[in-house]
Amino acid sequence: MEKRELLRKIMEEMKMEREIEGTGAFETLVTTIISQNTNDKNTEKAVSRLKSEIGLNVKSILSVDREKLIECLKPAGLYNVKGPRIIELAKKIDRELGDESKLDSMDDEELRDFLSKVKGIGPKTIDIFLAFRRKRDIIPVDTHVSRVSKRLGIADNGDGYFEIRKKLEELVSEGDRLKAHFSLIAFGRKICTAKRPKCSICPVREGCPSSKQFLSPVQ
Repeated sequence: MEKRELLRKIMEEMKMEREIEGTGAFETLVTTIISQNTNDKNTEKAVSRLKSEIGLNVKSILSVDREKLIECLKPAGLYNVKGPRIIELAKKIDRELGDESKLDSMDDEELRDFLSKVKGIGPKTIDIFLAFRRKRDIIPVDTHVSRVSKRLGIADNGDGYFEIRKKLEELVSEGDRLKAHFSLIAFGRKICTAKRPKCSICPVREGCPSSKQFLSPVQ
């Protein structure tokens, strides 16, 4: 089974759609940070609390006590990590731009350069923002996407973020790349898990070069 066919099969079997809602660029970025390493339900809880109890804009984040912000983020976990990242992002926007709406006036490379200087914001977070906010046709690479890509032989173990993204995008048609991102995440969560992947029920195990490594005789 060719690599392109492996991805097509996964996209057929693992359909998952998600929106990162946000009325402005800052809100979309904060929601993306909150969503790291947690599920959609917990993300929604934390965002909802943040909106109702503090307000989701630069000025409100900078005017609230750190402890209050942390409390709102608790449903999404890693609040002692995410809180400082959100505060640092708000400070950088306030200090260097003055107005969060100016984020939307930057071109992609300017935005990437600006955001990458905020501690804790890497290429994945920026790509998610670009895919959702600006509808860029890219495949953000999280831990699930990276793991699956390597197990399928699409990417090499030593490949970095942009190498994996490039190899995936070469195999996925334009317009389908965000769908591929979602499908690979769902596949990584439900079947191709980090520990004990469920190869016995995997829809692409016949074409997967890693399946023999994980399949036991009873499977």
